[in-house]
This record gives sequence, C-alpha cells and structure tokens, in this order.
Amino acid sequence: MTEYEQIVSTECEDKYIRRTPYEYRKKMGQFFTPIHVADFMSPWVINNKSGKTILDPAVGLGIFFRSILKSHPEDAHSYKFIGCDVCDKIIEEAKKLLIGVNEINIQLMNEDYLISDWDKQYDGIICNPPYLKFHNYGNQKELLELFSEKMNTKLSGFTNIYTLFLLKALKQVKTHGRVAFIVPSEFLNSNYGKKIKRLIKESGMLRFIIIIDFNSMVFDNATTTSCILLFAKDDYNHEVEFINIKDIDELNLIHSYMLSYPLMRKKGKVIKIRELDEAQKWRVYYQELNGSKYKNLVPFSSFARVSRGIATGANKYFLFSESKRRKHGISKDFLLPCLSKAQYARKHFFGSDDFERLRKADKPIYLLDAKDMNDTNLRKYIQMGEKQGIDRKYLTSHRTPWYSLENRPPAPILAIVFNRSGLRFVRNEANVYNLTSFHCVYPRVSLFLKLELLMAYLITDVAAEIFDDSRREYGDGLRKFEPNDLNDALVVDFQKITPDLETEILALYDQFRSLELKGKDTSEIKNALNDCFLKVFKR
Repeated sequence: MTEYEQIVSTECEDKYIRRTPYEYRKKMGQFFTPIHVADFMSPWVINNKSGKTILDPAVGLGIFFRSILKSHPEDAHSYKFIGCDVCDKIIEEAKKLLIGVNEINIQLMNEDYLISDWDKQYDGIICNPPYLKFHNYGNQKELLELFSEKMNTKLSGFTNIYTLFLLKALKQVKTHGRVAFIVPSEFLNSNYGKKIKRLIKESGMLRFIIIIDFNSMVFDNATTTSCILLFAKDDYNHEVEFINIKDIDELNLIHSYMLSYPLMRKKGKVIKIRELDEAQKWRVYYQELNGSKYKNLVPFSSFARVSRGIATGANKYFLFSESKRRKHGISKDFLLPCLSKAQYARKHFFGSDDFERLRKADKPIYLLDAKDMNDTNLRKYIQMGEKQGIDRKYLTSHRTPWYSLENRPPAPILAIVFNRSGLRFVRNEANVYNLTSFHCVYPRVSLFLKLELLMAYLITDVAAEIFDDSRREYGDGLRKFEPNDLNDALVVDFQKITPDLETEILALYDQFRSLELKGKDTSEIKNALNDCFLKVFKR
C-alpha cells in the first residue's frame, strides 16, 4: 500500500479500535465516521465559492480530510486543513498519518475546540462531534458560562456536548461557507433540544436534515440514531428540506442531488424556515404521526403527572438482596421495597407475590433508607461507602447527606423507560419504590378518574401507538421516553367516556387482569378494550 493509499483507506481506524479499549473510546466519545458517510458529507463542504479553509473540530484520525483528498486529489494542495481534538493519543496518530503526505497543508492541534479560538472563521466546517453527556465533560460550569456569553443565551446542563460543537461551528463559518455535521437525532425530539433548534432556526443557515433509518446504527457499538445536518451561509435561506434515508444505497442515490443545490427539485418534505416550531418535536416534519388519525385527544398531563424514578448514583451500593442485607446486618427498618430493573416486571401487574419471588431468588429488591445513624451496622455501612468513595460520585456529592434518597413515593403505575416493542405500563399493586428503569405515573387526585380506567387505557395497543409519537429513538430499534415526553403525549379524553362505556371497559379490564395473572391468552380481551376506546376517538 502506497503512502497515499494508506491515508485514504480506513485501515487506520480499524487498527486504532483494535488496540484501544472500548471503555476509553466511550469515555472520550470516539465513534468513527464510516467512509461512505464521510464521502457524502465532504463534497457539500467544499462545493461552495471559496471552500479553502476546512476545519474539523473533533478530527479523530481525519476521516473527512482523507475523504476530500480521495475525491479531489488534484486539489489537495489548495486546501488548508485545520483539525483539533482533546485526545492527545489520537492527535499523535493523526499526525503520523497525515503530516508531510502529498504536500498537504494541514495543522493538527491537541486542544478543546469548545473553549478555544472563538474569533476565527472558516470556509468549511465538517464534524462528527463526541457523543457525551454534559456531566461527563470537564469544566461544566465554566463551559456553560462561556457559551452563555458567546451565544447570548443560557443553555441547559442536560445539553449534550455534540450540540455545543454545532452551535459554535455556526458562529464561525464565513459568508458563502458550508457546515456539515453528523449527530444523534435525539435533540430534534427532546426538551433540551428546543433551545438548540431555536438557535439553528435563527441562524438561517439550515438547508437539509437527512434522517438515517432508525433500525440501523451508523456507528458500531454506539446505541444512537443519527442525522446529517447541512448548512450554508448564503442567500437561499427560506427553506429546509427533511429527507428520510433507509440505507446506505439511498444515501448514495441522493449524493448528486445534494451537489446540485440550490438548483434542484425537492425529494423530501420542504418546510419554510420561519415556520419551523422549535417547541415541537421535529418528527412532525419528517414522519406521519399516529395521533393524527384520532379525535378527542388531550395531553397526558391533564390526567397524570409523570416523573423519573429514584436515581441513587451508585445502584450497586444502595441496593440490597436478602443475602447482602444479612451479611451487613442491615435491619429492614432501613430498607425500602424497590423495583430496580425492568426485567423484574414482565407483566402489566406487579404484586406482592411477584416481589416475594424476587426476594426468594435473592435479587436486589431493597433500597437503602439510612435514617438512623445511631444504628451500629447502618453506621458501619455508611462509613464503608465513604471509604469506597461513594460519597464523591456525581449524584451523591450533590446530596446532603450524600446517602439520602430523592423524594419519590411509590407510584400506582410505572412506565418502562426503554423498549423495542412499544411503551409498556405496569400497575404497581405491590406499592414498591422504583429506580430510573421506570418512570412514576401519579394520577391527579383532583380528577374523578378511576385508576382502573386509566390503566385499562394504558394497556391498549391504540394507547401505545399514540404514545409512540413522543418517543426518542436510538440505534437498533431501541426507544426511550423521558418523563416530559409522556407528560406532553396525547391520550384519550377520559371525560368523553360515557358511564355505560366505562362500565364495559372496567369489566373487560378485570377479565384482562385475571387472565394475565394466570398466564393465559389476553389478546381477545385486549382487542375488545381497543374497540371500546376507539369509540371515543371516533366521536
């Protein structure tokens, strides 16, 4: 393999992955861009009036630069490539690979793009930013303050780091310049994404959002769905086009279409930029919503409040099985019955018998409630935690005392956070506490809504179908619901249910519960419940 063939191949990424532990790469947010995606994105950035200075703010091993060199070898000397990365290890690898090859004008820097060189501008910016939660990134407070100052807006601590890379890039692109990012699509449909979407909209530069099929993963071992965002700082700032891509073949098919911008026909759904609503989940612009087929829908928050389960910050320490309880001599007076894993509640009903089976199987079903430091064994266990550094973990260090629990009383209904086959609710008949694998559903006590009627609706297929409009999507078909996704989701207006229909529904619900607890087929009863609620939707 020649020197030039070496830099345009992806063998260097394969070698880096083989010799670098996955945990390190995950910690650094390193998920390499496939070459076919880089080959799609890079022409957009250089296909403008003056695309000579090209920045990659999270350069890795320079896959985007190498893609440009592969497709335009005759123009290699005319570009100035600038790349930076916080990982000194990967920057050294990139320098060995790229510096001094083919007279490339390239500068690679080991620095944090988010805090450096805010005043510089570039003709093109192309990036696959690190996928990291904000609290996993250093200097959080200082970084938020910096962005508040530079962007003239206050950002949430729940903001994912990749969106900060994007916002800064939009601020640094020159007139006639182009920006291309591949990022998780989560922010398009999340609460923290509202402000990000507003800033993107206000920039006037968004031209395309290419949604990559949610049943496939672009990045190996990264459970996330992706979208490609293409921006141009030009005068064609009236519309944005949403395009759904099912596979790589479809991505290749629209390659020439993208390069014909702005002289082209529309292949996707085109929305006026001024009509984009940042308060909405942007799924409405590229997918047909299930709820649009039904009448008499209201927000779930009209009838219930959803909040997340208890976050301990150190589940292994705070959870107890029966044997662990005995080993440390912890009295049940200091333990709360708790559902810690979704797999422990596989049916729609979780009762005392189910809890007892878990206890006998020695599963972690007790949650530490350290409320009496006069107890010798409890005090010893707390001291052991401090020796292990449990008190210095992220969540525990923000609690006083560190071993105290969040105020989350047992919820009568639980919602499972992650799923692949549709949202599932569990009637918490055992009245146990729950961790963050479940959300807590608290019906509003001021309303004359029977708990059984609410649960009857929540187990139906039509309810799951409409809730699905509010999902967040990850790779490999994985779906997630945050509490406010459910609070804002639409449900049947229970006030439209007549007394006679309510009686019919409750009778079917009792039959469903009886059959499921006996392990018998419930499909016929479930279909009947669906039909009952469909009567309300059609009114």
